[in-house]
Amino acid sequence: MGPIIVIVIGLALAVFVLETALNSNSSLLKANKDIVGVIDGEKIHYRDFTNQVDETVTTYKLQTNQPNVDDNTTYSLRDQTWNQLITDQINGSEYRKLGLTVSSDELKDMFLGNNPVPEIKQAFTNPQTGIFDPMAVKNYIENLDQSAEGEQPGERRARWVAFEKAQKENRLLTKYQNLIAKAIYVPKWQAEMDYNEKNTRASIQYVMIPYTTISDSAIKVTDEELQDYVNKHKEQFKQEESRQLDYVIFPVIPSKDDTVRVKKDIDEIYSKLIAAPEDTNLIKLNSESGLDKFYYSNEKITSAFVKDTLLKVPIGTIIAPYFENGSYRIAKLMDRREVPDSVNARHILIRVEPGADTVAARKKIDSIYTAFLAGSSFDSLAMRFSDDKGSGQKGGDLGFMTQGQTVKSFNNYLFFEGKINETKIVKSEFGYHLIQIVETKNIQPSVQVNFITRPLEASSETDKIIFDQATQFASANRTRDEFNKSATTNKLNKQTSPAVQKNAYQLPGLTSARDVVKWAYQAKLNEVSPVFSLQDNYVVAVLTGIKTEGTMSIDDARPQIEAAIKKEKKAQQITTKLSAATSLNATLESLAVSENQPVKTTENVMFANAYAENIGYEPKVIGQIFSLKENSISKPIAGEQGVFVVSVKELSKPSPIADYNSFTQQLLTSLQPRVQYGLTEALKKSVKIQDDRYLFF
Repeated sequence: MGPIIVIVIGLALAVFVLETALNSNSSLLKANKDIVGVIDGEKIHYRDFTNQVDETVTTYKLQTNQPNVDDNTTYSLRDQTWNQLITDQINGSEYRKLGLTVSSDELKDMFLGNNPVPEIKQAFTNPQTGIFDPMAVKNYIENLDQSAEGEQPGERRARWVAFEKAQKENRLLTKYQNLIAKAIYVPKWQAEMDYNEKNTRASIQYVMIPYTTISDSAIKVTDEELQDYVNKHKEQFKQEESRQLDYVIFPVIPSKDDTVRVKKDIDEIYSKLIAAPEDTNLIKLNSESGLDKFYYSNEKITSAFVKDTLLKVPIGTIIAPYFENGSYRIAKLMDRREVPDSVNARHILIRVEPGADTVAARKKIDSIYTAFLAGSSFDSLAMRFSDDKGSGQKGGDLGFMTQGQTVKSFNNYLFFEGKINETKIVKSEFGYHLIQIVETKNIQPSVQVNFITRPLEASSETDKIIFDQATQFASANRTRDEFNKSATTNKLNKQTSPAVQKNAYQLPGLTSARDVVKWAYQAKLNEVSPVFSLQDNYVVAVLTGIKTEGTMSIDDARPQIEAAIKKEKKAQQITTKLSAATSLNATLESLAVSENQPVKTTENVMFANAYAENIGYEPKVIGQIFSLKENSISKPIAGEQGVFVVSVKELSKPSPIADYNSFTQQLLTSLQPRVQYGLTEALKKSVKIQDDRYLFF
């Protein structure tokens, strides 16, 4: 039996390995298992791409001052990174062919020259003198590895590197776009033609037989005609690869028992506060963020329910539990005072490193203060002595700040203790500051208020009940028909998404649905999914359609194509009938009588405008008007709304002018941005792009 057991185990292992290898997502058969895409022949490796995404996310955090980003933002930044890779690859190729570069001297001039990039000029212009100071930029760059107040170690350098890279890319793109734009030439004949087209006017009479005079039911369209139409208009019916999904959402919402539990909890806290109104520890223990020491004007109070009340009730008032924005809340008014909305200040910092002797630092800030009192300029003292080089090179200017942007002692002096033009030494965890308040804005009544909040959320028991419901639905309905029947019978929250792109991360009713999308691109048609846990929902989906990249099928395009073919057939019928009448020298009046349609008149029809008063949008009709002679009757013209027969009563042409320069400039102004945009899109279409990110993310 020993050899037989060995053979059986060996066969089982072989089957397992073979099954794994045949799996479409297996790395055993994927020669490029770490390739997330290919752009114009350039393979994008997983690690390289994720590194660039991480860089994009870091830059976003620095720009927005957000320590974290949610899933949807990450997905969006991942798309942004991919699109930037496409642009870089395409533009980089063009730059190399044309020899476009940004030299080190040019880059230096962009930041330190007499005419720097706008962001640098704005940030390093002395607010008192209005003069740009390149030395301040130089000093800032030399001190990139130092951290100012509120900055994390390395944050300043990372911010600068991202900024410098963006400026270099912008300069290259500007050069390229200018090169293309300046290459556009408008000859005199084109300007003259543009002038004539915009200033030639026609007054016309016409009879229009609407397509609605023939019933849609009277026109039959075959599948062969539909397919023939698609074959002749393939550009109009291009489609990207997509999936069609039906899915049921089981929202995880609080039950009645959850509401009772949360309400009991908040009521017990309120009773304790009423019994001991001076006990701030109760607030500190029950608040998510401890005691809030900031003051808020009425418009900045987060709770709409109590904001007006807090300006009227006595200090110490405790507002009973109320429900707002999905939570039960208690509010306690701690204090009320006049506080500025923002403060403009400047400072000189003498830094004290952790564990260092503070005596020397105190003596130095005292001597600086003495020099200031003796008449030395605050600006010059800040530039010479401040350890905060960022503000120091701007004379210590910090700009306007709101509460919470600085450390506690600094914040308290700015908003609660200091006065305009008063200068004082303040100690913080960074060292000693010589602070001067320059200006305050919007001083108004503000309140110090603390909230105790208890979100009304589903308990783990409720969550399990909803999960069991979703699991039961998924296991009991394994076909598309069963899925739809059960969803309808039980009146479940069923949604449909007809064209889900492979890198989509949202679906109707679901703000974060990447797992569902990834499943859809691996599932078989009519397959029912397992249960997905998405934020506060459980979801079960069924794949109802698979659309491949290429030309739409006639079934997908049927409503649009049928309407177009019926319109063509109606036009043929009406045109044939009218052609017979016009061949017998019929007048507009006689046609109007025979077709029971009025003769209409419109003035100021322009060749350069596809829209005309009374007629509407009719480019083909308007184009043919200007090929007619005055007082002649046109042949039937199949338009957008019906078939037209037109007579030109008067055609007025503009007088020639000596100088067409203004029209030349107008054409250039309108063409240049169109060419720049069109060029980018044309270049994208000229390269092959293979996007396989959906296999990884």
